Amino acid sequence: ADVHFSGVYFALSWQWSLFSDYLQCILMIVVVVAIATFVFVDNVAYIEGIGTLSLCTEATLALPQLWKNFTSGSTQGMSVKMVLLWFLGDSFKTLYFVIRGSPVQFLLCGSIQTLVDILILYQVVTYA
Repeated sequence: ADVHFSGVYFALSWQWSLFSDYLQCILMIVVVVAIATFVFVDNVAYIEGIGTLSLCTEATLALPQLWKNFTSGSTQGMSVKMVLLWFLGDSFKTLYFVIRGSPVQFLLCGSIQTLVDILILYQVVTYA
């Protein structure tokens, strides 16, 4: 059976019918993570895990846009200049990680961001 959260199925968790349901869910996530962080603040594995999770989240932020462009066959509203600036920003950030000798998860996530930028740039040029 599906589990409900304020009348919304978790299986459809990002197709909110009410904005208040979305806010309640986000608040619940924030509270749970805050309590876990308070409890495990001295646990190096937990702190590193949270850091890696946040890096992976940032690295995949553009994936929904990439997928939307692919499924619709359109990049309406996106400009080459905007995506080039994304690419330049992510490229310089990744280069900074290389120069500074940052841990491998920074390099991996920066590389993923740069690759997604290149794919979106390809879509913008191709679908234009």
